[in-house]
Formats: sequence, C-alpha cells, structure tokens
Amino acid sequence: MGPQEGRYLAAFLNSAENLLADLVNTLQKLVHTGHMAINGSLHVQKVRPEPLHVHVLPQLRALILNGEVAPGDPLPETELATMLGVSRGPVREALRDLEREGLVYSAPRRRARVSTLDATDVEEIYSLRRSLETLAAERAASRATPAHFAEMEAVLSKMEAALAAEDLIRLSHLDVEFHDVIYRASAHGRLYRAWEDIRSQVTFFLVSRNVSAETSRSIAIDEHRELLQALVARNAPKLVLLTEQHLLGAYERLSQALVKSQAV
Repeated sequence: MGPQEGRYLAAFLNSAENLLADLVNTLQKLVHTGHMAINGSLHVQKVRPEPLHVHVLPQLRALILNGEVAPGDPLPETELATMLGVSRGPVREALRDLEREGLVYSAPRRRARVSTLDATDVEEIYSLRRSLETLAAERAASRATPAHFAEMEAVLSKMEAALAAEDLIRLSHLDVEFHDVIYRASAHGRLYRAWEDIRSQVTFFLVSRNVSAETSRSIAIDEHRELLQALVARNAPKLVLLTEQHLLGAYERLSQALVKSQAV
C-alpha cells in the first residue's frame, strides 16, 4: 500500500469512528429521554393483522344494503365463505355483527336470513330516528359550518344525478349521507354514536321505501333542499319542524307500501 492509499484509509477509519461515536451518543440520549427502551433488544410488539371478519363484515353489509340479496333471503355460511375465500368462522362472526345491526335475523339451528321489515320495525326505526334527528337539527342550526353546507350541496347534486338515472339504491345511500352531515354538524359525540348504531337500519328502511313506495323529485330533492336552506339560515325551529315532517312522510309512505304488499 502506498503513502496516498494509507492516508485515504486513515481518513476513512477516522470518519467511521466519528460516525459510530455520534450514533452511540444519539442512542444514549434516546434512552435517557424515554424515547427508546433498549435492554439487549428493542422493546416492540409484533404487529397483528386485523381479524378476517373485519374485512368480511362490510362486504356482507353491502350485499344487503345494495339490494343484492332481498329481505328474507338465506345467508348460507358455507357458500358465503367460499365466495369470499375465507373459512366459515369470519362469516359467522360477521353475521352476528349484522344481526346486532338489525340487518340479519337467525334462529337456533337455522340459517341466518336478511331481515324483513314489518309495521313494528318501521314504527320503531321512525320514532327513534325522529327523537335523535330533531335534537341533531336543533344543535346543528347554531353549529354547522360553511364546510358542512358545501358537503350537503355536493350530496344533493349526486342525489339529483341518481334520481335522473333512476338508481334508487344509490339515492337511498346518498339520502343517509346527507343526514349524516347534520348529525356531525350537531357536534354531539354521544348523539352521533347513537345515530351510527341505527344508521344501517335507516339505510335498509330507505332502500325498502324507495324500492317499494313512490319516489319523486319533490320527495327526494326538494325536501332535502328545504332542510339545507333552513340550516344555512340557522333557523332552528323551522329546521326541526321540516325534519319532523320529512321523517313522518318517509314513515307514512313505507307503511302504506307495506300494507299494499300484504294485501297482494
């Protein structure tokens, strides 16, 4: 090795020693400040994958709320598991969750089935939603922001497109999305969680209403436009009154459709 190569090697080794010293110093500081615990090895926990049923649940929920399976249809675990590429366990757990949401019902030693709506179901969903949503409307009138108004305008535009395309399933989901903004604008965490508990049932209610009962622009668009206008004006009494009338109309239309279907 020549003199020049020797100088390069010495400089490299000196630089490496300095880097190593800096690294040790940094690690010691992290230990002392509590940002890292080192005791022979780093103290970390293994990252655990989510349970499979967490991925199965939204797919089964979508089958129901998109009308791909009809009320009363069976939901066989084996066939669903094969279709989703999982074992029966995750499907069974997801069906239990859907039963808690009110979208599925089952009996001992019988296949789970998609829920059906009777007069009692419709009245209970309506009365509970009325109690929640009138409170949400009253609070949202003084708390909603321009961002909420813009979001609701955007949803209304999508509702108009869905109505024009006669896509009643999408219209139902957008209807829920519109009202979801009012709940969020109420700035009431417990109220919003109560809404989340019944949101799937409300969507199921609306899908059933739009498929079974009369749907027109005045119902689907104009009533929602009036709700938004009252919210923008921060007119709480009017917004609450319009909310009550809007929900009552939906309840009466679905109730009448159920009576007609039973008479057939």
